[in-house]
Amino acid sequence: MYPKTIPGLYHDRVERNGDRISSHYKDSSTGQWTAITWRQHFERVRNLANGLHAHGVQAGDRIAILSETRQEWMLCDLAIVNAGAVTVGIYPTSTIEQTRYILEDAGVDIVFVEDLSQMEKVEQACSESGGSKTIILFEEAGQTKASNALGLHELMSQGKQLAREDRALYEQRWREIKPDALAMLVYTSGTTGPPKGVMLTHNNIYKTIESVADALPNEPDDLGIVFLPLAHSLQRVASYAGIYTGGTGVFAERLDKIIDHMQSFNPTVQASVPRIYEKVHAKIMGRLEEASPVKQKIFHWAIRVGLEWSRRKRENQTIPVSLHAQHALADKLVLCKLRGIFGGNIRYMISGAAPISIELLEFFHACGILILEGYGLTETTAPATVNRIDQFSFGTVGLDLSICETRIADDGEILIKGDNVFVGYWRNEEATQEAFTEDGWFKSGDIGEKNEKGFLRITDRKKEIIITAAGKNISPANVEKLVRIEPLISQCVVVGDRRKYLVALITLDNDELLAMAERLELGETKMSTLVHHPTIINTVQKIIDRSNRELARYETLKYFRILEQDLSVEDDHLTPTLKLKRRNITATYGQLINEMYQA
Repeated sequence: MYPKTIPGLYHDRVERNGDRISSHYKDSSTGQWTAITWRQHFERVRNLANGLHAHGVQAGDRIAILSETRQEWMLCDLAIVNAGAVTVGIYPTSTIEQTRYILEDAGVDIVFVEDLSQMEKVEQACSESGGSKTIILFEEAGQTKASNALGLHELMSQGKQLAREDRALYEQRWREIKPDALAMLVYTSGTTGPPKGVMLTHNNIYKTIESVADALPNEPDDLGIVFLPLAHSLQRVASYAGIYTGGTGVFAERLDKIIDHMQSFNPTVQASVPRIYEKVHAKIMGRLEEASPVKQKIFHWAIRVGLEWSRRKRENQTIPVSLHAQHALADKLVLCKLRGIFGGNIRYMISGAAPISIELLEFFHACGILILEGYGLTETTAPATVNRIDQFSFGTVGLDLSICETRIADDGEILIKGDNVFVGYWRNEEATQEAFTEDGWFKSGDIGEKNEKGFLRITDRKKEIIITAAGKNISPANVEKLVRIEPLISQCVVVGDRRKYLVALITLDNDELLAMAERLELGETKMSTLVHHPTIINTVQKIIDRSNRELARYETLKYFRILEQDLSVEDDHLTPTLKLKRRNITATYGQLINEMYQA
């Protein structure tokens, strides 16, 4: 009987699935895809954990990982928790100052880093605070003369040596871990201020993935692409859920390779964020504009048939014989090809971390791809609610997981209570107390409502609601989703708090923009120039006009400005899960915003 901890979960899976494939990854030394079994995976994790023991790691010590999402990230994470320590994930896009803050706040002494550039970031961060860390590189450490650095294989070798001296140490350490022990510190993205370390226990994680597995069907042969940041709770919990169910993970090379990987590995269940679905939809519609009039007509007919099929299915209505026949033809000509973009074997997909538009959900469902939107926060170990394959409602984030309960406060804020709710913020008792009501409900900071069937709908962030000079309360996210559904639009940032009207900062999708420029023979190839072209400005104006027609008068956008470059994580305008950092954006583009109010 294995304990209900992450190590217990992991060792149970290794025993059950020893010789089955655990994951696929691209070997950096050979450039070839490599498959690793659960037993091989375990050998590496055990050696790394013993290597940490050799460096004096004790229960409760905090150990950081600074890297892109890759196989080594999860190996090191599992080694850390099996050693009884606490994983502190740091986003690879973090600045030196952000890295320094987390290392100091968490009290980290050992840092796993991806490569020499990340090592340099850690060293600079440490030099600012006058300390030093033991640095372990995923790549070999031979390229650096730093005495405090070693490579992953060297750490494994040290672990093997320790195991020869004390064969029982590894087993003893992981079995001593209790469910209420701290497993990870996840630092919030910091959209509204300095990040706080969210403390999640083994019990938080184990109970959450049990609840998710109960809500969503899983099969032993399930496969998914791992590409979201592992420093974020959504991808980490999804990866642990894969261990729980025995599924196989494919570690993506890069974000822009996801669709290629899907078409190569044919995932069955896939977690993602709305921006990925938006980009796929934009690509589809962009290619459609280049197709012949006949193919465009067939495409639109097939989508109309798919939408009608989807609507009747969702409303439990009878499918007429004529619609059956039309749907079969539409599927053969168009819909099956669209499903093929995701590999063709998808049973369902998950969308989280940010709102997704109903139009996208309906479009993909018309193609035969069910996207289940869920909701949660870092503080709720990622999910708190999710739509089910047999109980879903587009436009909502689903029903409560069995692990927790949600309710709506008098001011509309969503409150959450359950075993998935975190135990507090690291070394910040004041913030912890502020996060809960007097009777122990976690205050999410999101505004929502529940329908009579219990489906939860998010209407906005409590702190992001715009209150105009006329006193109108407006959800910027709802307006932004409406504009962003157009393939040409990459981002829309609505501004207007305490102002007379709303305005927007717009960024364009580079691929769509270049395709449009070529199609219209505009003679330009740079985004920074094209965004000022009258034809492009006029096109965006039409998109804004179309959106305004679907909004209440006080919600409409009066002016807009197109930015010369897209918003990015690197520029600190987006979080690693591609949510807007509104404070940073408005600070950077304050002059443009003021111009629109002086027009």
